Amino acid sequence: MKGRAIAFFLTVVIVVGTGAGYLVGYGNERTVTSVSTLITASTSTATLVSTELQTTTRTVNAATTTIWGAPIPVADVETGNVSIGGSPYVIAVNPNASRVYVAGGSNVLTVIDAVSHAVVARVTLPAGSSSGIAIDCKTGTVYVLVEGGIVVVNGTTNAVVKELPVDFGSIVFDSSTDILYGSPETNPFVSDSGFLVGVDARTGAVRANVSIGYSAEEIVVNPQLNLIYAVGCNQRGLACESTVSVVNGTSARLVNKTSLGSEYYATATIDEKTGMVYVSGEAQLVALDPYGTVVFNNYPDTCGPFIGMADDPASNQVIMATQNYNLTLVYDGWFGNLVNMYSLPGVPQYVAFNSATNETYAIVSESLLAFHGAASAGHVNDTLMGAGQTCPPV
Repeated sequence: MKGRAIAFFLTVVIVVGTGAGYLVGYGNERTVTSVSTLITASTSTATLVSTELQTTTRTVNAATTTIWGAPIPVADVETGNVSIGGSPYVIAVNPNASRVYVAGGSNVLTVIDAVSHAVVARVTLPAGSSSGIAIDCKTGTVYVLVEGGIVVVNGTTNAVVKELPVDFGSIVFDSSTDILYGSPETNPFVSDSGFLVGVDARTGAVRANVSIGYSAEEIVVNPQLNLIYAVGCNQRGLACESTVSVVNGTSARLVNKTSLGSEYYATATIDEKTGMVYVSGEAQLVALDPYGTVVFNNYPDTCGPFIGMADDPASNQVIMATQNYNLTLVYDGWFGNLVNMYSLPGVPQYVAFNSATNETYAIVSESLLAFHGAASAGHVNDTLMGAGQTCPPV
């Protein structure tokens, strides 16, 4: 909430290695009006402290060490390879219950044990699953988007409890209010026709209906501040014009709207520790502070688009799945530098991260691959990306 003081202090210290490799860094200074954020940095440490809403000057002088070399084969760090079947393309994780959920392309929700990587259930849904799964990690309840509604699944028994008659194109659960947020699909050629809708997770009753002007393809939530971020195409004709809208979940009001400048559909993720929101584009990685102010807008060394993003809060790294390459890319969350690459047996369809097991998950073909989380210093060879592709100007 924009007018609410943050009731906690968050401090993160980044220690940058000076081992073998290429030292990459940049510095800049700018003034923003947003949640008060003070970053002090040198080539060895950086500390961030969040307090109240005010105007602040942000100074960044960052350095990261990257090892030039071939991407790490995922087989070298693989911890699990689970056959799903069909054409899955969405993953959700409940670290509290040690469960991973995979859906998309059929009427089956696959439930996987996060430790043994065994399939513990295949839940038959009343309709084909579409584009989203949301989880209440306190109760274990799973909400699955299907054609024409939201299926509610008991996370303990894996039984379908009921179906909410709410037709969303995307979904997220706000644990601070027990509200499900989604965005009904609209005609992309009709301007200012989209909404972010919040419904009671128990009854499906509408609790919020906020005009954002487009249909959100991705939605993430900050339950500590009760802020919702709706990312989609503020479309004018054929161009996407990717946009993020920040909505106050308490007042159900739009508090910020930022154009990201990409003509391609965007994906998004949030760092649960810092509150930073990350959004992708065609050849773009954007970081926004909790109130939607752009912290950096970087060219991420590849021709996109990206079709999935996840965040490792322990290392503050952003994991991205590329649509055109057999690679998963990892970026420094503070400065946007490419720091690691993993080579996969096929093009990934989606990625997710499990903070309880330090595992990254990627859907490749009909399987869910699990592998150890991103290293602090990885292997990068950006000449593998962009070959035969036409990148937009940056």
